[in-house]
Amino acid sequence: MKTRAGRSAPVLRAARLSSTLRDEVMRQQVSFKVLLLMLALSVPVHCFAKTRHYYIAAEDVSWDYAPSGRDLTHGHALPALYTQTRWNKTRYIEYTDKTFSVRKPQPEWLGILGPIIRAEVGDTLFVHFLNRSAQPHSVHPHGLRYDKANEGSLYLPSGAGASIAPDGTYTYHWVADRGSGPGRDGPSSVVWWYHSHVDAEREINAGLLGPIIVTAAGKADASGAPRDVDREFVALFMIFDELQGKDAGLFHSINGYVFGNLPGLVMKHGERVRWHLLSMGNEKDLHTPHWHGKTVNFENRHVDVVELLPGSMATADMVADNPGTWMLHCHVSDHMENGMMAVFTIYAPPRSCPVAIVPDAWDHVAGASAIRIRNRGLKPIRQVSILSGYLINVLQLEPLVLAWFSPGPLPPGREQPVAVGTELFSQGNNLGVVFFPTRILYEDGTQWKPREPGDCFQVFWRNKEHPGLPVLPPIQVHQSED
Repeated sequence: MKTRAGRSAPVLRAARLSSTLRDEVMRQQVSFKVLLLMLALSVPVHCFAKTRHYYIAAEDVSWDYAPSGRDLTHGHALPALYTQTRWNKTRYIEYTDKTFSVRKPQPEWLGILGPIIRAEVGDTLFVHFLNRSAQPHSVHPHGLRYDKANEGSLYLPSGAGASIAPDGTYTYHWVADRGSGPGRDGPSSVVWWYHSHVDAEREINAGLLGPIIVTAAGKADASGAPRDVDREFVALFMIFDELQGKDAGLFHSINGYVFGNLPGLVMKHGERVRWHLLSMGNEKDLHTPHWHGKTVNFENRHVDVVELLPGSMATADMVADNPGTWMLHCHVSDHMENGMMAVFTIYAPPRSCPVAIVPDAWDHVAGASAIRIRNRGLKPIRQVSILSGYLINVLQLEPLVLAWFSPGPLPPGREQPVAVGTELFSQGNNLGVVFFPTRILYEDGTQWKPREPGDCFQVFWRNKEHPGLPVLPPIQVHQSED
C-alpha cells in the first residue's frame, strides 16, 4: 500500500516519530536553558557571599558633646545653660583583630556611634564582642537573621549572648538574608540598628549603639559598601539625657555633638551621597532632619525633610551638586534652639592656583619665621597678599588680623620667602596654621583674587601625621550676644 506521496505507511510513522523526538529534545533544551537562567539569577547570593568578622569592645569613656566649647554654627559662646559638656559614657569601639589591642580607625563624623557593621545579602557575620565596661552588656542587631543564642537581648527565655559580664567575651553569629536587604524599588543599601539590650534604655542613653548597613546581593564592593554611591553618611538624631530630665543635662545632638560640633560631613562636587538617618530615645525624640541647599531622594520622591520616630531607620540619596557649606538640622523648634544642628560641605574641584605656598614641616617654618611662595604661572608677579589663621579643630578656623606681602617681583617658576614671624606658631591651642593668598598683582597690572576666602590654602600641621583637609572650614566670625 502506498501513500498519496508514494511513501509507505511505516516510513510515514517513522517520520512522525522522528518529529516527536525532535520536539522532545527541543523542550528539554528549553528546560535546561531555563534551569541555567535560574542558577545564574541565584549566583549573586551564593557565589558572592562572604564571611565577615568584626572585633568590637564595649568601653567606658569620657565624651564631650561640644569639644570646641562654642556654638560653631553661629560663631558665639554656648548658651549659659550648658556649663558642662563632658560626661562619662560607654561606647562600642572596633579593633583590628582578636587581640583587641589596635583600634581600627573610623570616620570622625560617626561621632559617638559604634563602627559600621557591613554585609551584603547572603553574608555571614561573626561579631567578636569583648565587654571592657564595668556593667554587663550585649550586642543586639536589628534586621539580621539570628537564633536565640545570638539575639543579644536579656528577657525570658534568654540565650547565651543575652548578657556578657565585665571582662567577658562572646561571638555573635548573624546572617544577612533576603529579608535583611533593601526592597525591590529602594536604594541598593539600607541601614539597621545594633545596640546593647541588657538594660536597653539605660545602655542606649549611655552610648552603646551603632549602624548596620546591608547592601543588595551583587551590588557591594569587597568591604560590603554599595558600588553605586561615592560616599555614605550615618546621622543619629537623639536627645541624650545626663541629668534625669533636667534641661542642663539634655543634649540635643547629631551623632553625639551639639551646636555644629559634628566634624567630617564633607563631600566632593558631583558625588553620589547616601544618607542613613537614625533616631533613638523617648517620646521627645520626634525628629525632622532637614538639609539646606539640597534635596534628597527619599522613598521615590524629592524632599528636604524626613520624618523620624524613636527607633527609626531611613535612607535617602543626594547628588552633591551645589557647592557650599550648608546646615543640616532637626526642624523641631526646641531641638534647633538647643543645638541639634551641624553643617555639611560640598566642595568644588580644586582651582588652578597661580601661586603655591610651599609645604614644609611645622618646626622648620616656625624656626625660620617664614613661609615660601612659588610662582606657578607664566607671568611675573609684582606682589602677593597673604592672610592667615589657625585651626583650633577641623571645624574651627580662627582668623588673625595679620597680613603679609611678598617682598618684591617674583618671576615665573621662582620661589621667595615671606617673613611671617612667630606669633602664629606660639599659639599652644591649635592643630595647625593656615596661609592663603587674597590678591595677586602682576607686573602687567592685571590681578587675581580668590573665588572664596581660603582658595589655594596651605596648612602647616603641628602634628605632621595629621590628615589633610580638602577644604577649609568656615572662618569663625565671633558674634556677641548683645
